[in-house]
Amino acid sequence: MRQRHILFANVQGHGHVYPSLGLVSELARRGHRITYVTTPLFADEVKAAGAEVVLYKSEFDTFHVPEVVKQEDAETQLHLVYVRENVAILRAAEEALGDNPPDLVVYDVFPFIAGRLLAARWDRPAVRLTGGFAANEHYSLFKELWKSNGQRHPADVEAVHSVLVDLLGKYGVDTPVKEYWDEIEGLTIVFLPKSFQPFAETFDERFAFVGPTLTGRDGQPGWQPPRPDAPVLLVSLGNQFNEHPEFFRACAQAFADTPWHVVMAIGGFLDPAVLGPLPPNVEAHQWIPFHSVLAHARACLTHGTTGAVLEAFAAGVPLVLVPHFATEAAPSAERVIELGLGSVLRPDQLEPASIREAVERLAADSAVRERVRRMQRDILSSGGPARAADEVEAYLGRVAP
Repeated sequence: MRQRHILFANVQGHGHVYPSLGLVSELARRGHRITYVTTPLFADEVKAAGAEVVLYKSEFDTFHVPEVVKQEDAETQLHLVYVRENVAILRAAEEALGDNPPDLVVYDVFPFIAGRLLAARWDRPAVRLTGGFAANEHYSLFKELWKSNGQRHPADVEAVHSVLVDLLGKYGVDTPVKEYWDEIEGLTIVFLPKSFQPFAETFDERFAFVGPTLTGRDGQPGWQPPRPDAPVLLVSLGNQFNEHPEFFRACAQAFADTPWHVVMAIGGFLDPAVLGPLPPNVEAHQWIPFHSVLAHARACLTHGTTGAVLEAFAAGVPLVLVPHFATEAAPSAERVIELGLGSVLRPDQLEPASIREAVERLAADSAVRERVRRMQRDILSSGGPARAADEVEAYLGRVAP
């Protein structure tokens, strides 16, 4: 296939950027020119994947979601910051490429407004990426997230609806907001196995379920347990909703004086010092490569967002979930439970005895482990970045020969 210029538009977020990097690397390896809109936080990794970087300033540098969700007007604020983030990505791409548009616009599901408006402005085909569940006429991740957080569709919030109508109008789009929101691209790359997708049987050839990106790890020094015979537990609440030192203290206390070795990834917002002295079999890091710990883990205790879930399943590790900590975790956590791949701790169960009992019960459940192994096989056989690149090239060949 002849070389193409492909623009990637993505939001600042580990669970959005990282799944795309394998595809970027594979397309660049095949000779395509890749331009990628991102923030300084991910610029080095995007460059290393083989892309030219276009920087934008993220609204989330100063907008702290865990604080906003507690406020009375949280619904309006969260919808509006979503629109502002899309506009920031949109403007950065327009300024960088101007009248020299790419051959294809590839956009993440979060900044889909920016991606679709860029494609419309330049009259170019587009491909959607999603590291979470795909959406079609039968299932919508956006709607599930709004429902789990007690929010309405942005089109039903007057202050947000007017902003969206004005933005779309500037690009000649007069489609009603709800219809625009639900329109489906000719190709969506889904970074999970089809067996994990709700209503999987309703998704047609427009959707390629390629599984998570598991490449780029060879040669990296990996974490090793201090005792080779110790059962290992990984604990994490992700990157956004981790300011809960009491939870991490309870986890440390739960496994003190036990054979378990506990690795806690507490995020950049917490200083490990606030946890106080930890038992000798517990270690805390602001960040650690999950896959290096999961390679040795017997169980993982996490909030349940899709990226963390798939990372654990790719390593064959079952999950104990605490989804109430993260606004976006409910849909994937519910799917984990539906498929029998883990268990849930309620907010009233987050004391040491209950945490330890849940982890040890899960680790001993051979039926759960077998179901997790089947999901692991599905992930490893989904095709990964090579299949994703094949799908993109085939699509380009059909719509822009």
